[in-house]
Amino acid sequence: MVVRNRVRGIRWQLIWLPVVGVCLLALVATGIRSEQAKQPHDSDVKQKEIDTAELATAELASRPLASRPLEKRDRGYLSSDNCRECHAHHYDTWHASHHRTMTQVPTRETVIADFDNKVILHSGTKFRFFHEADDYFMEITGKRPSSEVAKGASPTYQKTFKIVLATGAHHQQGFWCETDKGRTLGKIPFIWINKEQRWVPYGSIFLAPPSRLNMNAGVWNSNCIKCHVVGGQPRLESANGFDSHVAEFGISCEACHGPGEAHAVAHGKLPADLEDRKPIGKESIVNPAKLSHKKSSQTCGQCHAVFDHFDAEGKSQFNDEGFAFRPGDELTDSRHVFRLGQDDDLPVVQQKLKRNPKFWQQQYWSDGMVRVSGREYNGLLETPCYQHGTMSCLSCHDMHPREGGLLSAEEWADDQMKPNMRGNSACLQCHQEYAAEETLVSHTHHPANSSGSNCYNCHMPHTTLGLMKAMRSHTIDSPSVATTVETGRPNACNLCHLDKTLEWTAEHLKDWYKIESPKLSIEQREIASSVNWILKGDAGQRAIAGWHFSWRPAREISGSSWMVPYLAELLIDTYDVVRFIGYHSLKELPGFADFEYDFVGSKATQQQGRKSALKRWIQSDNRLPPSAAVLIDKDGKLETQRYQLLRQQRLDPRMILVE
Repeated sequence: MVVRNRVRGIRWQLIWLPVVGVCLLALVATGIRSEQAKQPHDSDVKQKEIDTAELATAELASRPLASRPLEKRDRGYLSSDNCRECHAHHYDTWHASHHRTMTQVPTRETVIADFDNKVILHSGTKFRFFHEADDYFMEITGKRPSSEVAKGASPTYQKTFKIVLATGAHHQQGFWCETDKGRTLGKIPFIWINKEQRWVPYGSIFLAPPSRLNMNAGVWNSNCIKCHVVGGQPRLESANGFDSHVAEFGISCEACHGPGEAHAVAHGKLPADLEDRKPIGKESIVNPAKLSHKKSSQTCGQCHAVFDHFDAEGKSQFNDEGFAFRPGDELTDSRHVFRLGQDDDLPVVQQKLKRNPKFWQQQYWSDGMVRVSGREYNGLLETPCYQHGTMSCLSCHDMHPREGGLLSAEEWADDQMKPNMRGNSACLQCHQEYAAEETLVSHTHHPANSSGSNCYNCHMPHTTLGLMKAMRSHTIDSPSVATTVETGRPNACNLCHLDKTLEWTAEHLKDWYKIESPKLSIEQREIASSVNWILKGDAGQRAIAGWHFSWRPAREISGSSWMVPYLAELLIDTYDVVRFIGYHSLKELPGFADFEYDFVGSKATQQQGRKSALKRWIQSDNRLPPSAAVLIDKDGKLETQRYQLLRQQRLDPRMILVE
């Protein structure tokens, strides 16, 4: 089924992507602007301001629009507004979270991207973003193919698309427009990046080879609807696209606590306009914090996982009815959670691999550890602390911080961590034996207050990629040179000691923990691991290594003056995300805060950026001590010949990491 509206370089297509919980906007760093993040109960005056803004936004969002998925209170759902009267603090803290803005109706309160007549020229086509009050649009102006002009068509065309939904606001914000197929949404081919305050092609935010602009119709309805809303129902109609319904846009109360209608009835709080409805659902609302560690984690795992869906008969009803799972249910009753090396003989796994033979490589390292963001539940499943203990998502994360907490609403919303969970308190909940400083130092072989004695720097390193940065693994593991050699996954030691070799790490692990060293190549013995990853590694390794060049603990330990040539190398990388990471890591180095570069610019722009970075480095007064491991000679200059030899050894397979 294809809907076509041809413009230069753009096609409408109704695409059914593999159902793995992958929406290409997936976990697009949703959130709110800092000025919108409010501490609960700040003052009566501020509360009135919030109420006024919410009422205006709610009024606009409730405007009937036949081309937008329908927000409908049914199936026992009531929406977050009906929770507020009795649960004000919980409502306010949720309101300050990034979950709330996972999907929003575009208004002046929700749109952070530049729609003030912003014009982008791309491949000969002009894209103009503008708004009229609270209505947002993208206008495309381009040249028609010469064959059409020869038949009498005008030389140029112009088409305007009305934008009806927005996704995200924390790191990025993407948009969806109406089509001529019911409630089927089209993807706006550009996305707003907060860090650079600019529009970039949509594909530039994912680690994937360059691709043409497209406005894939139906992607939101078939994939993003799984996790970016509450109670999503695709409602695929063969002739008319999608007639999608949702209980509520964004991730709100009932996503984690279940439909609230029966609970409201039990407490006499059912809205007057629904009093004639027969209650559906459980009388007592589900509180994930009171569930077992497995059931509470499954509440998060309904979205933060790699999965495929099926019903009790093995046949999916998702296309029509959405997911059957409700908080408190057994997650595996309605979907299969993919785990590399397990259940490979099941039909659901075989079908997935038949459709996409590279499925595993696009989500996991070869030993089964997750390598892309948004799959934290899969990581937790492989953790001994979960398998043999009671660790859950809520061991470290808090969905509703206490009033008067240690963090501001904005700080908490960044990762929704409980107080003190950014330090060793997280692990000391169970591993009290390391609370004593002497025992801790004996175990870590690092000073007590150093980054090397912070448990999760060693056991949860940043080996996951997503949102154009590296993130912590959610599988608790120990550093292993053998695993790095076998899988290519960087180990914690060399992600901190960026100027050290794998051999250096192997020697310390053997000396401290009696771990035997694997057989190493000449480069692994003589060249710093980070240098090997950037010059010889695949795109995922280059991105992770490049991000760590901006990580403060690594810069403090490894020094930073030698890093410029390697970050300059990333400025000419094939992958947009790698160039983005290289550029922003470079700007963190002394003397480069004002360095300007366009990571989606032309090849010439990229080469000029690399040349300028190297020139600035060579002309700096910062003379480097010699270090063979990072290819710096006795005069503080780069060993160009060996650098080029390593670069020529790069095996650069086409890589797509699906967030």
